[in-house]
Amino acid sequence: MKKILISSALAALMVAPSLGFEVYNADETKVDVYGSIRGYVGAGSNSSYQGQGQDTGYLFGLQDNSQFGVKFSSGKFKANIEFGAVEPSIAGQNQQNNRNVTSYRQFWGSYTTDFGTFLFGKTNTPTIDNGFTSDWVNNDNGGNGFGFIATGSRKIQFQYLIGGFALALVEDQLAAGRNGNADGQANQESPRIAVAYEIKDEKKKPFFKIAATYKYYNSGNIADGVPAGTNAYHGWVAVKPSFGNMFVSVMAHYGKNGHLYGEQRTNFSVGGYSHQEIAAGLDAQRVGARLEFGVNFTKEIGLVLGGGYTSTSKGSNQKDNTNVAGANPAGDNSGSISSYSAFIQLPYKVSKNFSFIPQVSYYETKAAKASAQIVNGGDKEAGLIAGARIRWDF
Repeated sequence: MKKILISSALAALMVAPSLGFEVYNADETKVDVYGSIRGYVGAGSNSSYQGQGQDTGYLFGLQDNSQFGVKFSSGKFKANIEFGAVEPSIAGQNQQNNRNVTSYRQFWGSYTTDFGTFLFGKTNTPTIDNGFTSDWVNNDNGGNGFGFIATGSRKIQFQYLIGGFALALVEDQLAAGRNGNADGQANQESPRIAVAYEIKDEKKKPFFKIAATYKYYNSGNIADGVPAGTNAYHGWVAVKPSFGNMFVSVMAHYGKNGHLYGEQRTNFSVGGYSHQEIAAGLDAQRVGARLEFGVNFTKEIGLVLGGGYTSTSKGSNQKDNTNVAGANPAGDNSGSISSYSAFIQLPYKVSKNFSFIPQVSYYETKAAKASAQIVNGGDKEAGLIAGARIRWDF
């Protein structure tokens, strides 16, 4: 059987978050099926600046990113179809609102040539965090808004991959290119550009990554409240070296209007499993950093400590009209929103297929001005969560 050398970026797409079963392998054609069932159990509490906190109560449920998929390869062609527990469909409708749609997480095909790999379909953009953070709260996205960026952003796109480099043209408004605008006009959205370069270690795990993305809103009909001429972008860098049985992960990011395409957010926690997003408004700028440290005591048991910080400023909804002279609608948005988090977890790998990860995490979001309310009239919100994530892969 002839072996095909593929880029590390494409290899990352083809590696399922599970073990997988090979159901067919003959004449350079291979079919694998895989799945991951992820759940959580625990409790959480929240508190506000006014001392009006109340217990959130018990946390118990199935993670939205539980999944089942099929991988196919034949010679230089590869494909992946993956279904998720909760996922917007390729038609732009949500499984929660329309039960007749199919929740495809991954739906793409690729072809490898001597000049790189070409991929088209729905998959994660090159600019997500794909292994540098460990906080499993909020669907394995606990660090988003608290020091780092999204761990998943599955969009319809065209990608070119070679070595560790990836370049993508991304459709952010799901199905805009399929349906056009409500007024009958043709789709006016220009694609977002995303680039990334990644290096993996000898165990094929992320070691270094630098990524950036840019979107220009060429029309005021692309998204509500976003005028023509708006720029949206962010960039980040991360490194995760290992030292024997220990690792350190260091990350930093900066961007403007990254919330418009969902990869940068300003979040707060009320002690629930999912984070809540703050509408900081147009032109919001975010800068943050995150640090994690981990050690494996044995092959089965380890310890991970981590935390992060994100500052959000200049958003149109952060304006404070109380400290400017006269009725100035522009206001003063010089104040920032600060989001902190810290966590400790004790991952326990029961077997190759089953893992159990207890975790205690704290999240706090505070506005610099009392007028920059976060939720329910308060300028501070904090959540404390203690629980365990149960994950079974096949």
